[in-house]
Amino acid sequence: MHDSFDVFEYIDFLRARWRFPAIACVFAILAAVGTGLLLPRRYTSTATILIDPPAGGDPRIATAVSMVYLESLKTYEFLATNDQLFLRAATKFHLRDSDGSPIESLKRKVLKVDKLRDTRALQISVTLADPRTAQAMAQFIAEGAVELSRTGGKEADEATIEDAAVAAATLKSRLDQAGTAWQTAAGAHPAEALRSEISDDSYLKSRVEEQLLDEQTNLAELEANPQLSERRGIGASRARIELLKRRIGELTKATDEKGKALATQSAREEDLRAALTAARADYQTASQHLADLRVSRGSRSEWLRLIDPGIIPQRPSSPRVPLIVIGAAALALFASFLYLTLSFSLTRGRRRYDLPLRMASHGND
Repeated sequence: MHDSFDVFEYIDFLRARWRFPAIACVFAILAAVGTGLLLPRRYTSTATILIDPPAGGDPRIATAVSMVYLESLKTYEFLATNDQLFLRAATKFHLRDSDGSPIESLKRKVLKVDKLRDTRALQISVTLADPRTAQAMAQFIAEGAVELSRTGGKEADEATIEDAAVAAATLKSRLDQAGTAWQTAAGAHPAEALRSEISDDSYLKSRVEEQLLDEQTNLAELEANPQLSERRGIGASRARIELLKRRIGELTKATDEKGKALATQSAREEDLRAALTAARADYQTASQHLADLRVSRGSRSEWLRLIDPGIIPQRPSSPRVPLIVIGAAALALFASFLYLTLSFSLTRGRRRYDLPLRMASHGND
């Protein structure tokens, strides 16, 4: 049967060997302090950019931003981490003169950009051996990010305005074409002229009909009194009646044809007038939209504003000697206790197997 673990025995074992972890911790602390003092000092300077809402927005809702909107502002981190911007900064401040590592590795070591959670603040941190260079580079990258934002917003505005201007020009051309078509259609055979002709023909037809009625009355009287009439007078009356009937037929046919032409012309003019009205409304809308875009140029996107260029750091950000010392001491203490625990286990194992051997030797004696 194996012996159970004895806590008191284990504590006594550790107490008898307390100098070992103490010496290990002292050596670890000394080594950590020496390492911390030998490591090159690096300084971190942080510049802060504030992301303002669009200037063209409603000021009453400027503060009523949602969490989704604040989270979407993390995309502005890409402006500060722009490779071309960092390459210009590295060239300006001669970073590659002292560090020949690839630009990607250098960027990871030097630059850190973070949009603070639930805020509109963007922090740009630069870590270098020279505190003045760190502050100057952080400010340079922050100003570059602001300029990139403004340039991008300006280019987007110009592209939008250009598209709106092209659309307005297209609608202006369509308006001119619609106006020309309406004027051509109205001038070729205007509906008002047809209405006047139809009115004249209708009036003439009514006069001819009156003449026909009078002539028919006269013919009836002549036929009713043959003793007072002559054959030649009745024939002339009947000829005039036939002539008047043909004239009425001609006027009726002409009126019908002109009525159909008037209906066709009126429908065409109405269609052209409707097209002209729609083209004019579309052009006015496009012109107003273009004017609004020109007035609101630069105010439809967020504005980046450098509110803190950072200061020249006085204390190094690394190496952090206290943290190194604490970590080394904790590691030494853990390793010491682990070593002592293994030693305690091996000592008890040897003692358990040595006891039967000693008993066996004593029996043989």
